[in-house]
Amino acid sequence: MNRRSFLGALAVVSAGLACVDKGDDPKEPVWGKEPCTHCAMLVGDRAHAAQASLDGDRFYFDDVGCLVLWLEAKKGGGAASHVWVRDSEASRWLDARRARYASGARTPMDFGFEATSRGAAGWEDVRTAVIAKGRSR
Repeated sequence: MNRRSFLGALAVVSAGLACVDKGDDPKEPVWGKEPCTHCAMLVGDRAHAAQASLDGDRFYFDDVGCLVLWLEAKKGGGAASHVWVRDSEASRWLDARRARYASGARTPMDFGFEATSRGAAGWEDVRTAVIAKGRSR
């Protein structure tokens, strides 16, 4: 293999590796165009959006409740390698399992939970409430 062929092959491999989503960081959806993986409503409300990474694929949600119900359908809630929720007070993504949540918020699918620093609920509290509400629908 000559030098030109080697450099060309190296460039192709490098470009391919750069495109692989390792799922370690949250990614912005195409706001207003990306459908919620669970309910198919467009993800446009930045304050209540969520996302998950599973087997290298990215999934977006319009409400943390949709994320919870989707996770429950996938191996009882532990299938995704990473899950994030949008901080309702700041433009940033938080680890969904470590975030704090406030209830009573007006959310796209009316599950009522938003990630916020003033929240008293944890992930398991949200999960339990969403599952109970999802069963009653």
